[in-house]
Amino acid sequence: MVLRSGKTNLNPPCALMAPSSSCDCIIVGSGLSGLIAARNLSRANHSVLVIEAQKRLGGRMYGEYLPSGQWIDRGGQWVGPTQDRFLALLDEYGVGRFPSPSDGLKVLLFDGKRYEFDGFFQGVPQGEAPKISSDEWNDAMVAWEKFNTLAQSLDEQHPQATAANKKLDSQTFADWIKENTHTAFGHWYFSYMCRAVGFLGPAEPSQVSLLHILWGHKSASQGENPEAELLHGGAGQIPQKIAAELGDSILLGEPVIHIAQDDKGVEVTTTKGKYQGKFAIVATPPHLAGRITYSPPMPPLRQQLTQRVPMGTCCKLLISYDRPFWREKGLAGIGLGNTTWIELCADSSDPTTGVGVIASFVVGDRYGKWIAMGEAERRQGVLSDLALYFGEEALSPATYDEVDWPSEQWVGGGYAAFMPPGVWTSFGQALSAPVGRIHWAGTEIAPRWAGFFDGAIRTGEAAAKAIIGLL
Repeated sequence: MVLRSGKTNLNPPCALMAPSSSCDCIIVGSGLSGLIAARNLSRANHSVLVIEAQKRLGGRMYGEYLPSGQWIDRGGQWVGPTQDRFLALLDEYGVGRFPSPSDGLKVLLFDGKRYEFDGFFQGVPQGEAPKISSDEWNDAMVAWEKFNTLAQSLDEQHPQATAANKKLDSQTFADWIKENTHTAFGHWYFSYMCRAVGFLGPAEPSQVSLLHILWGHKSASQGENPEAELLHGGAGQIPQKIAAELGDSILLGEPVIHIAQDDKGVEVTTTKGKYQGKFAIVATPPHLAGRITYSPPMPPLRQQLTQRVPMGTCCKLLISYDRPFWREKGLAGIGLGNTTWIELCADSSDPTTGVGVIASFVVGDRYGKWIAMGEAERRQGVLSDLALYFGEEALSPATYDEVDWPSEQWVGGGYAAFMPPGVWTSFGQALSAPVGRIHWAGTEIAPRWAGFFDGAIRTGEAAAKAIIGLL
């Protein structure tokens, strides 16, 4: 967990390996997938070295404590009931969970009108629907059934270059929305799902492949309630727990610039030194893996792929209050709507602290306009939107934190990467295929729960298992 001072609880000694020494596997990246791969290899009695470009662990899994003692997760934060690998990890390290706060009325803001309702729709509506017109609601729900049916027709694994998939991959999600909705609400509903929920993004519907959106839903369905629970102490505590098993086998603040391989092993060059190993796992988003140079060069499809898989555009906002005041009004602290900046916000308060926390997001095209404003104007815009959802008390927070993921040099965006039209069926075969002694990990390449912590764990486990089988 990162403290507000910027210091970490873990400061592994950077004991440099002598040029003549070699380890069994070098892992590039200390996000969740990289740490899991290193841990599993180490548990199998293989020597590892984790090399991280940033001066902290965790990648998109990190957080901090507020002066009040309440934690906030600056990266991912939720877990759902079918995320088996993440749940097993939490149980292993004794990390407690609690239901995501949802008691009370939810708020929908659409075209200047405010609706309070009992259910929550994130694909699968539950309980009472918002009191918009039946034509608007039915338009969205009929289209949702078409969308869900089409998504479930896909294979479980990564999309292949079949004739049917090529047709889907040639379209944007915006094309599908235009063809399958006829009301402003129906159009916004699916656009909101693409931006705020993400389906491996988030992105504007015009930027992302229809096939990618469908497969994102198949791989990580909102119908499985992936935001069901939060973690006491936050997800940001987990990287340090895993790293504690690795001792001094972690180097921080060393960007990898080159990886060479031959039939005997790999040599990884950073801005500070060279390290030898038998194998390497590159556990970064695809575009960052593409910034590394390789000898011999990557195969053409791999090089082309990493030029075409951008990160989603998202700034996460974490706003805390001395108490969750919205509950006094019978509100759940969950809001969604086509307001100026905030299309989605959710109560993220830990019940053990008494502090109120709202997590919200500025995504897609909204982000470009918002980030160009001054800091005070950005803050005022966010708080003004929250006041529309929850009342005037939202204008006076105890703390206000912006997590500008697109500005993070060694991440580049959030929540995850996405595929524009044509990428899956032209280059997708290179996404997870090892190249010689170099293997890949990271949530983007997971066939199940891609874009979530669970997907990151699965790819770290798979990469470690493959290399253990080769050693």
